[in-house]
Amino acid sequence: MTKNTRNINLTWVYPPNNWVSNYQETFIYGWSNPKAKLFVSVETSHATSLQRPIKIFSNGNFAQKIKLPYKKSTIRLIQNLNGKKKIFSRNIIVVKRKTKQSKQVMSLRGAQRPASPAKRGERSNLTNFFTSGRLLRSKALAMTLRNSFRNDVSIVIDPGHGGKEHGTHSPKGIPEKVFNLQISKLLYKKLKKKFKQVYLTRTKDKFVSLKERVNFAKKKKCNLLISIHHNALPDNENPLKHRGIGIYYTHAFVKSLAKKLLDGISKSSGLKKYGIFKRNFAVTRPDFYLGVLIECGFLIHPQEAEIITKRQTQEKIVNGISSALNNL
Repeated sequence: MTKNTRNINLTWVYPPNNWVSNYQETFIYGWSNPKAKLFVSVETSHATSLQRPIKIFSNGNFAQKIKLPYKKSTIRLIQNLNGKKKIFSRNIIVVKRKTKQSKQVMSLRGAQRPASPAKRGERSNLTNFFTSGRLLRSKALAMTLRNSFRNDVSIVIDPGHGGKEHGTHSPKGIPEKVFNLQISKLLYKKLKKKFKQVYLTRTKDKFVSLKERVNFAKKKKCNLLISIHHNALPDNENPLKHRGIGIYYTHAFVKSLAKKLLDGISKSSGLKKYGIFKRNFAVTRPDFYLGVLIECGFLIHPQEAEIITKRQTQEKIVNGISSALNNL
C-alpha cells in the first residue's frame, strides 16, 4: 500500500476460518498449488473509508496461505489464492476500539475476521489474535450486529425440506416442511425490520437441493445462515423421551452463537433445551459464513408437537432468535 492509498476500506474475499499458526506469522489453510498471490497492506493507525476492487482467483474464494510480516503500525497480509481469476468484492470495515492500549480492530464485513494492530514486541499477540477462538469470525459478526454496520450483514434463512422432500411428520400427518416455512417467514419478517439484507432460500413449497441452498448463500455473500427444521428420531427410538430445542453447527467458531441461540429460544418460548451438537451438515459445513441448523422441537412428540405448531409458539421461537442476535 502506498502512502497515498493508506487509510482505506479494502474490498475483500472470504478468508479461511480454520487458522493454523506455526508461530512465524504464517497461517496455513491446507490447499495446495497456489496459482497467484494477493498482496494487501493495511495501515492500522488511522480509520477512514474507501472501496477498491481486488482481483481474486476463486475456485472457491479461499486463501491457502497468509503471511503477516511485521512493521511498525502496519499489518501486511499476503494471501495465496487458487483457481480462476474473477472480480469479487468484500468490504473491510475499520473500527476504532477504545481500550487502555488504544487498540484498533479491523472487522471484516459481516462475519469476517478482525485484524489487530502490530506493535513492537507484540508478534506473538498478533498471532494469538488471529488464532484465538475468542476472536474468531463470530466476534466480528457480533460487533457488526451491534453497531451502525447492520446494513452490511447478509442473513440467509433456510426453511428445511420443501416440495418432494417432506421431512418428518406431525402426529396429525402434516409434513415438517410446512412448519419450517411458517417459522422461516416469521423470522424473515422479524429480522427484516433490523437488517437490510435478509433472504429466504425458498418462499413456497418447492424442492431446493442442498447444493442450491449453499450456492444461494454464497451468491448473497452470506454472513449468517439459519436453517429451520423440526426434529425427529430413528424408528427404534422412543419419541416420548426426547423434547426441546436443538442447535447444530459444524465449525468451532460457531459454537458460541449456537449456545446463545439455544438460550434465547428456550427463554422466549419456554421450550426445553435439547442441546447444541457438532454435526457435518451440508448447510452448516461451508466456512464462508456462520451456519446453524435449528431444530425447533420434536415434531414427532405428541405433546410437544401440539405446542410448537401453534402460531404463538412459533412467534416466541422467532423472538428468541432475534433476541439472541441482538445480545451477541
